[in-house]
Amino acid sequence: MKPTGHRPPRDVRPRTARFGLGRAVAAAPAMLASLLLLTLASVTLGRWTAPLLLAWAAGAAGLMTRVGEQIPLRAACGFHRPIPAQAASLKPAWSAALGVTGTAAGDVELYVQTSRAPNACAAGGRSIAVTSRVVEDHATGRLPEGQLVAVLVHELGHHATGATRPMLFLAWLTAPWHATASVLAGLASALAGRHPRQGMSIVVLAGLAVAEFRTLQQGQWMVGGVLVVVGLTTVLVPLANAAISRRSEYAADRFAADHGVAIELTAALRVLNDGNRAPRGWSRLLSTRPSFEQRIKALQTAAVGQGLDGGCVRQADVHTAGDAGSLLRPGFEAGVEAVSPRSRAQTPDGHRAERIVGVAR
Repeated sequence: MKPTGHRPPRDVRPRTARFGLGRAVAAAPAMLASLLLLTLASVTLGRWTAPLLLAWAAGAAGLMTRVGEQIPLRAACGFHRPIPAQAASLKPAWSAALGVTGTAAGDVELYVQTSRAPNACAAGGRSIAVTSRVVEDHATGRLPEGQLVAVLVHELGHHATGATRPMLFLAWLTAPWHATASVLAGLASALAGRHPRQGMSIVVLAGLAVAEFRTLQQGQWMVGGVLVVVGLTTVLVPLANAAISRRSEYAADRFAADHGVAIELTAALRVLNDGNRAPRGWSRLLSTRPSFEQRIKALQTAAVGQGLDGGCVRQADVHTAGDAGSLLRPGFEAGVEAVSPRSRAQTPDGHRAERIVGVAR
């Protein structure tokens, strides 16, 4: 995003570098595994091995472009340009959010995603989407203008902190590994019945334990060491990804608080929560976002620290004039970072979309 006059109280550039580096490090084992899988698969192709690997790398580079972002998010996640009625409803809040954060209208694209879950998400390097449920809630007054502005400022914060920028790129590079893991998960689900994740863990850990025992018996210490690394990676990488995503959520909330909409965002989170329960135990460690209660507590602390009393968005900002066509131009959590964790279950074919574009949950 290019600032146009407004600057946040804190410099977000260190956070941008940190999130990008953290996601790259966490994805490194899956990228290496994808490279090995493609290399093995291309053995039968002979002279086509190099073109296959080049096409894989070129596809990742293409996803960093504006057009490259549009294709998977429109096809897999159902992002679409707001229809005229939706554009008219969203224009004042979108214009206000751009003005509050000092973002040029052409730098970020606003979309609508058809879903009954109240949610909003930031994706790639230049896209934000709100669900059709959010548009409906705003139209009926359940989500007032100031709260919608705060939600949009939060999503702009994901772009400002760089949390979503590398995710499409990394999702493509790790796709071969994730596709293979999905096949294994399907086999595990058949064995584990209604608990595919636990079944997958059991199969992987049991297989690694047996392989480790046999390699050590045969004195193959190097192979045994590799298996230990694979086992640790299987456990630690998902935990690292989840931790990075939670920190990025707090960073986007801080961005919103820095721009004076902490109180409105707190109220919006209560609306978007819609009865969700916080995860517990192992699920909490693997959750890609903090609980609503944790986020609300942090925002309340920020609001008190800044001496805010609720009037964070001026009425003039909310009703900033502007052309709907220019403000809501088309064009787009790997990625998507979402306000609400319910969108995966509510979005049509949401699981498939996660695998294709690396939706961050």
